[in-house]
Amino acid sequence: MNLQGTIRIVPAAALIMLSLLPVSRAQQGGPANPRYFVQQAVEAHRKKDYQSFLRNIQEALKLRPNQPLFMYNLAAGHALVGNKPEALKWLGRVAEMGMAYAAAKDEDFDSIKDSEQYQAILKRFELNRAPITNSALALTIREKGLVPEGIAFDPRTGDYFIGSVHKRKILKIDKSGTVTEFATAADGLWGAMGMKVDARRRILWVTSTAVPQMEDFKKDEDGFSGVLKFSLTSGKLIKRYVLPNQPRKHWLGDLAVDSRGRIFATDSLTPAIYSIGEKSEELEIFLDGGPFVSPQGLAFSPDERSMFVADYSLGIFVIDRNTKKSLLLVSATEAALIGIDGLYYYRGSLIGIQNGTNPHRVVRLQLSKRSHRIERLEVLEANNKLFDEPTLGVVANGWLYYIADSQWGKIDDSGQLAAPELLRDVSVLRVRL
Repeated sequence: MNLQGTIRIVPAAALIMLSLLPVSRAQQGGPANPRYFVQQAVEAHRKKDYQSFLRNIQEALKLRPNQPLFMYNLAAGHALVGNKPEALKWLGRVAEMGMAYAAAKDEDFDSIKDSEQYQAILKRFELNRAPITNSALALTIREKGLVPEGIAFDPRTGDYFIGSVHKRKILKIDKSGTVTEFATAADGLWGAMGMKVDARRRILWVTSTAVPQMEDFKKDEDGFSGVLKFSLTSGKLIKRYVLPNQPRKHWLGDLAVDSRGRIFATDSLTPAIYSIGEKSEELEIFLDGGPFVSPQGLAFSPDERSMFVADYSLGIFVIDRNTKKSLLLVSATEAALIGIDGLYYYRGSLIGIQNGTNPHRVVRLQLSKRSHRIERLEVLEANNKLFDEPTLGVVANGWLYYIADSQWGKIDDSGQLAAPELLRDVSVLRVRL
């Protein structure tokens, strides 16, 4: 559920890219926010004070290590002040991460453009733009303007559920492909976000947030968010667990349910993880504030003692559920671990849907034996022609089913959709894990 933005190719491409930090649509700020240094860098670049530009990018990178946009701009800063070895080193690191930035058209790199190493880096960027296609079309929802976010699967019936942010509803697709409305705004839905099926208890859990991109948005509801509990048997709403928008606004975006029926949901606007116990009557804070900036997808280890949380701006944390101690996972190789929306555990790996990088990707992150670091990153899907901001998914029968084209970029902050000819039906892809 995260918007990276569109990179405009202008001579100072590094400057433009600084405005495209991978923060969620919900995230307005956070602890040790690097935006101050970004703003200072942008102003320094405008004044052609390249030493100041470089210093401020260095400070931003300290706060967000391994952030590829910062690394790219650090390379640009070194090129602008004539430090060619450092410029090539940092730009090469970005390329090795699998990113695909338009360095060839960026005049900030004019001082190194004749270097053979620079030309080799440009070739790597081109390779990173090549499609990696292991996915196949699983479902097509022939309705435009949904702005879908979440998907869930009921293993007992074979039904899929697709949530719409804009139209404030949940669609059910049965095994025959018949599409019906499972829930609507009349059930208390705002924008439908993450969804999970508790097959044992016959419950569909849904996170829902009042956002300007939904139909019939009321400004006084902005920042209300909650978790809705539906019966899979009757289709009826059982209970709404709501967070008010005072004193702080909220955006519950994704959730997970453990084997005991306990719910955990991430708040990416006022960073926190909330929980609902099997017999609880309200949302309770499990972890509040630090270390998070913008928590998104979450998943459990097989024994459920640990929980993995994708922070859109920082990377992936592993949390001990008993002590609540957290550890930011490091990577054994050069890897971009930010910008992950959906996160799923599968056979010793984490599967991430990464829409805060360029390109958007689906990645497999092989965990170490103790699950304290990432041993290897494998790209399962990238540069797919159907991608229009992939969001969340669900693991079913050894496959990852995921929303390929949420089309968040086709709706503005006033809830106005793009012209009908620019919209398309929703595609759900699947990839073998």
